[in-house]
Amino acid sequence: MRESTWKSGFRALCLGQFLAHQTSLTFSVLIPLLTTEWGLRASQAGLILGGFQLGTLAAYLVVGFLLDRIRSKPIMVWSALLVGAGDLLFALAARDFGSGFALRLLVGILIGGLYLPALKQIAETIPQSERGAATGIYIAGIVAAYAAPLFYVGVLAPRIGWRPTMAGVGLLELFGALVLAWKVPSVPAPARVSVGPRRYLADVLRNAPARRTIVAYTGHNWELFGMWGWLAPFMVASLTARGSAPTAALAWGGLLAAGAIGLGGSIGAVYGGRLSDRLGRTQAAMLILALSLLCSLGFGWLVRAPIALVFAAALLYGTVALADSPAYTANLMEVVPPHSLGGAFSFQMLTGWAATAAAPAAFGITLDLMASAGPRAQWGTAFALMAIGPLVGVIALAPLRARARGTTDRIPGPVRAARK
Repeated sequence: MRESTWKSGFRALCLGQFLAHQTSLTFSVLIPLLTTEWGLRASQAGLILGGFQLGTLAAYLVVGFLLDRIRSKPIMVWSALLVGAGDLLFALAARDFGSGFALRLLVGILIGGLYLPALKQIAETIPQSERGAATGIYIAGIVAAYAAPLFYVGVLAPRIGWRPTMAGVGLLELFGALVLAWKVPSVPAPARVSVGPRRYLADVLRNAPARRTIVAYTGHNWELFGMWGWLAPFMVASLTARGSAPTAALAWGGLLAAGAIGLGGSIGAVYGGRLSDRLGRTQAAMLILALSLLCSLGFGWLVRAPIALVFAAALLYGTVALADSPAYTANLMEVVPPHSLGGAFSFQMLTGWAATAAAPAAFGITLDLMASAGPRAQWGTAFALMAIGPLVGVIALAPLRARARGTTDRIPGPVRAARK
């Protein structure tokens, strides 16, 4: 594919995916409002957050294997259309914990057709030397899509109501479907290669670099989505503790969380991808994991610290918690043969997205259990629980780092063998 063609298609892919992913953290910023309207406990809010991720996990398991058999573009377009419709339905029909959980679970399932097909599109259209950076840029766009609603939903929901606000989110996602359908180029259907369970086992689960990459990605997701899901409520709690009115705390808390997740995560994704191109996937990921572990251990204890310090720490946390993500995706593209890549993504999401469902729920349960200990211990303990993720990642990747010394982990053996 010519450079001008893949670059224009890549820009359209990023824009369409940005618009279609607007729903991802919208419920997070609505928690302070719906806690009152629906009488939610923190553990129930955490279950709704986790239910969304659980739905996405279920979809990933199916979509990943489909990508080894059918084109990625139609999956993305239909997913974006259905996500927009799902958010319109949530705006109309969500009334309490039960209906809210069911509808967010549904939207989580529907959004599962966006992320993996985009990664397959990148693998099929971007030159290998550019994939780390391209994956980082794509993930930065997704992070911006996660972050933007934290601000505008936080501003609009208290003023015009959360239902009209969520309907507007659904309309943005429908526009994203149009961008994907109109501007993203179609890639030929994958060649028909018979890949049964034994081949997937050999190519993925018996492939040590792939297996360890998947474990590290799972730890990364535990920390990332626990932090993402609860950063906006943490900011609101921090501002409320300083005497801010509820409406102002919700708006400013959403803005601060959006800045930390959007700006920090975008910077982390872009430069993390470039760092993985230069240092190698394993070296870059382990360095970043160590930094994010320290952030998880210390961040929650700052709930009563000066707001400037809280935001600076959140910005750093948002940067490093996301920066290792491109390394895992790019590494899987390189250590797994192309005919099994969709299945590899499914195995990655099976464990990785299970962690994204469990972490927000565990965070909320910890908040309830520590409620009597005071805000510092409550938030400090909950965020520290997220440090388990990067610790697991460092342990999983350590043997790969040792193996990579004196060689390169950019084009490992399985890919070199597949090219012969």
